[in-house]
Amino acid sequence: MRRLLPLTVALLVVLTACTRGPQADGHAAAAASSPSADSGTTTAPSPAPPDDAGSLAPGQQPGLDDYNDDRTPDPLCGAQDFGGGLTLRIPCTITTAHEPEEGTRLVKDSLYRLPGVNIDLEGISGEMIFARAAGTDERVFVMIFNSDNLFATGSAALTDPDQIAKTISVINAKLSDGVIQVRGHTDSTGTASGNQTLSASRATTVQHYLTTHGVKATAVSAVGLGSTRPLVEETNPDGSVSVKGRAFNRRVEIVVRLPKS
Repeated sequence: MRRLLPLTVALLVVLTACTRGPQADGHAAAAASSPSADSGTTTAPSPAPPDDAGSLAPGQQPGLDDYNDDRTPDPLCGAQDFGGGLTLRIPCTITTAHEPEEGTRLVKDSLYRLPGVNIDLEGISGEMIFARAAGTDERVFVMIFNSDNLFATGSAALTDPDQIAKTISVINAKLSDGVIQVRGHTDSTGTASGNQTLSASRATTVQHYLTTHGVKATAVSAVGLGSTRPLVEETNPDGSVSVKGRAFNRRVEIVVRLPKS
């Protein structure tokens, strides 16, 4: 991710249209698609007029959002399961896709490739992704934070709670009264059981901070996914270890689901 935490909520616990990626333990996500993030007023691509079904290619479905501002909804091509109950509809063409930090490569079908959205995340080191939930078409905002900016190595104690506090302000101002899921992720080093435990503990820590510091949500849950859902490759093309790749994958996501609009 580019600049994941100093929180650079994809805060799924997810908060940006930031320009940097992960630093040491994961990172954040999202480029923008609607009016400039400087305005601080845009929360998602504008709904566009219905597609002419006759103009869709085989396998495409009518779109719901206009990501490239051409006043035509971008067609959708199925859905993808990102684990932990997060299944999102995928645009056939992603014109506002994110790119990982230089020197890293996205894994196939990475969550990080999805479109971003312009929401002002000033002071937050994270990035934000926007999509629609499969089945319900709820709006889904995923804020991605670099775990290295939130936690010490091997620890689930917050070292920079200010990042989450600022994220709460963004959620309450622009994404309030949604359903929140905090998702913890690790890199692939260590054991599967150890990674699962650490990722779940970190997600629970962020969940507790959100609920005890006034986040406006109808529900807040937490889930650990260990190293099972990487965003980028952790090896270089020559087979050597990608230190940047491992750092990019160490992250916390804050996912906010809002009712369909």
